[in-house]
This record gives sequence, C-alpha cells and structure tokens, in this order.
Amino acid sequence: MEYTLYYRNYLRYCNYKCSYCPFSKYTLNKDDLEKDKIYFRKFTDFLKKSTDKFRIFLAPRGEILNFDHYKSGISMLSKLDNITEIVVQTNLGGNLKWLKNVNKDKVILWTTYHPDETKLEDFFEKLVFLDRENIKFSVGTVGVHENFDMIFSLKEKMNLLKNTRPYFWVNAYKDEKNYYSEKDIEFLCNIDHLFEVNLENYKSKGCECRTGESVFWMEYNGILHRCWQDRKNLGNIFKENIADIKASDGCRYSRCTCYIGYTNIKGLNLGKVYKKSLLGRML
Repeated sequence: MEYTLYYRNYLRYCNYKCSYCPFSKYTLNKDDLEKDKIYFRKFTDFLKKSTDKFRIFLAPRGEILNFDHYKSGISMLSKLDNITEIVVQTNLGGNLKWLKNVNKDKVILWTTYHPDETKLEDFFEKLVFLDRENIKFSVGTVGVHENFDMIFSLKEKMNLLKNTRPYFWVNAYKDEKNYYSEKDIEFLCNIDHLFEVNLENYKSKGCECRTGESVFWMEYNGILHRCWQDRKNLGNIFKENIADIKASDGCRYSRCTCYIGYTNIKGLNLGKVYKKSLLGRML
C-alpha cells in the first residue's frame, strides 16, 4: 500500500513578510527551531524504518528550505526505496546548491512567486538554476489584480528556460466574492489554462475522497487528520499502524476550495490532468 502524507511542521517562520500570511508575523526563535529539528528528525526516522511506501508533501508554516535539517532530511528521504515522491512548497528565497545532492527523480519543488517580496529577475534566476540542474518543479502565484503585470512578465520569461516548460499555475483569489471580471478570467486563463479549475469551489460533502483512506494531513507530532480543513483527530502515526487509522466517514464540509484538498476528490479524476505529478502540480 502507498500512502500520501501532507506534513505540517512545528516551526512558524518565513523569510518573506506577505501581509496576508499569518506565518510572516513570527520571528525566528532558537528554542522553536530546536524543537522543529527534533520533530522532523522523528518523522524522517519513522519513514526510514517503515515498510510502507509514501509520497510526502512538505507544507510548511512559512519557509523551510533555509534550514539545514530540512535540506539534509529531504536529501536522505529522496534516496530511500520506500519514498516515491517528495514535494516541497517554497518561495526559493534561499541557496539552492544543496539540490545537487538529492535524488532528482523524486524531488519536486512547488515554487511560489511573490512579486512584493522578490525581484522578477532574482526569482527567474532561481528557475534557471532548477532548469539547468534538472530539478523538477512547477511555478505558481496568487492571482490578485495588483500582480497581473508581473504574472504576465514571468510567464513570458519562462519561455527562455532551455530544458523544460514547467506548468505555471495561478491560484484564484477567493476571499472576495465576484473578485474577477470576465476579462480578468480570460487574462488568467491565457497564463494558466487550468485557472478555471482552481477558480471553482467543489462540492465535497458525501463525495468519495482519498483523504482518510490513502491520503492524510499530518501534524509534526504525528497526529493525522483527513485533510488541512478537517481537524478531527484520526490517530497518531508514531503510535499506531497507519493501516488501522483509516477514516471511514466522508468529508464533513460542503465545499472544498484548495488544490491540495479537491485534487483528492475521486470523481474529479484530476490525476488524468496532472499526469506527471498530482502532488507536485506537474502536467
């Protein structure tokens, strides 16, 4: 059996200061950093000893690729036979040379462009490095009005990459009702031909979903939930056999709004769209 784990770390910290992000408000605390190292080491040790196969998605409370314990941990995990894929959310704000040491067949970076936090040329230079080193990655951003010009510019520059044409996804901004005009939607669909897929909020209550079956949202302390939205405690992966933790009840929520949630709804069959990696958002 193969399982997917979305791992949410202990540390709350980001090198970027985006106004909409709660993790940007935290300062780096040495005690918290040491605790985070211990929790992540426990997770990697568990995976090293497990006989089950896993796909791992690291969904940090901020940015983690500036810390050595994640770099070494990801590199080690990528070389384990029972780990089939490791996807990491990152803003690419740190040094990327360590990626030369990973198993490039397994590691995927889910990279996010923040126009308010980094210059276009600096971000694109990071993409050039990933392209040159044959690191698998997708590129994305939040589709807010004030970023439209920079989104277009990045999409154009990505045509200059020599080895690959990574998928450029745009996350729909859903905090305001009727935020997009028809013209806005047309513009964003020209950037991301799947934008309207992300724009929709999907009916989830009563739908068959892989969460709670083969997909789990995991807290740093081992506690498992169905997904990021459903906080019901299903058990602890460090104390119980994951095969016994499966949830039999379906989704309790009426709508699913986030990519890492709705892609697990079985009826949507999005694995046929994201053929290279549903987890890594690669076409």
